Amino acid sequence: MIQIKGLHKQFGHSILYENYNREFLAPKLCIEAPNGQGKTTLLMMLAGLETYESGELLFSGNTLTEPHKQVAIASDCIALPDFLTAKQVINLSSNTFGCRWPTAIVDGFHFNEFLNTRFDALSSGNQKKCQLILALMRDAPYLLLDEPSAALDQASIAYLLTLLDEYLVHKPQGQIIITCHEPAAFVKHGFECMPL
Repeated sequence: MIQIKGLHKQFGHSILYENYNREFLAPKLCIEAPNGQGKTTLLMMLAGLETYESGELLFSGNTLTEPHKQVAIASDCIALPDFLTAKQVINLSSNTFGCRWPTAIVDGFHFNEFLNTRFDALSSGNQKKCQLILALMRDAPYLLLDEPSAALDQASIAYLLTLLDEYLVHKPQGQIIITCHEPAAFVKHGFECMPL
């Protein structure tokens, strides 16, 4: 599980985290906080995509020297090459991380008909699906999803919940952490809510 010790993060003179200490123990966890409180930034730091001034981020007691190998993240804050088609973006990620083409996930999200659409031409819901596909296909022990149900239709949310139900079956030390403003559906699927 994830431990955060003495985390300090600031943007210019604005301090976001000061001596922040927290243990995320539940296998499936939903972090709750109002907008602007640092939920997304925290996930980005855990994924190794955002720096911080000081502190420790521990995964099962260890510091990850290469977080990208064990942590997968889906977030609107991650800039994807919007001039590429969705298929090209997925292929790029597949080649970068050595993943198989995610046929079942693409089918489950009914995303096939959008594969040849440029990323910047996708609707917000389909951009969200693409982000989720990129994270889920990596099958990483730690899965971080920033507002995963935002902009998704009900059928896609139901499919995502099914995927998350199955995700940790073969990862006894794994963990899923999400941020969400409406956690009720996730709580029904075993997520424990925790304030930031």
